[in-house]
Amino acid sequence: MKNTLKRKTIAKGLLCVIWLCIIFYNGTRQGEISQKASKEVIKVASEVMKIPAATIGSPAIKFSDVNYYVRKNAHFFQYFILSIFLCSVVRQFKLYKTSEKFLLLFLLLLFPVLDEFIQKYVPGRTSNVFDIIIDFSGGILAMLIYNIGFKIRKNKVTVKH
Repeated sequence: MKNTLKRKTIAKGLLCVIWLCIIFYNGTRQGEISQKASKEVIKVASEVMKIPAATIGSPAIKFSDVNYYVRKNAHFFQYFILSIFLCSVVRQFKLYKTSEKFLLLFLLLLFPVLDEFIQKYVPGRTSNVFDIIIDFSGGILAMLIYNIGFKIRKNKVTVKH
């Protein structure tokens, strides 16, 4: 039992590291390459939602606006997912609730700050405090959802016994 728990903790920790590498990889891609990836996401999303390509780029819907929202949502969801992984790993350490929350909040703020700091030195990229706020918000929302889900599961287990 103890060995299985250790393996699960290691696997969850690896998921965090892998996801963090993906986030930092995305953050270190040069501006032109990153913009190209955003355009591809917009193209696929418009096809899935059956929005004619001509509509995006029309005076009513500027491509730059759509691109901006896609990029900001990418920030949010990258850290949303990271937060779920982090919550799962930190829970394994069985810390006091306040220590657990402070550790998570610290990590959820540290990683976006590091990401934006690194982006400052990447050609075609900028460092933006607003992105840190978006990243942190995604992490906080996931942390809240994770904790609510954990409490609901815990209550169901307690009720069954």
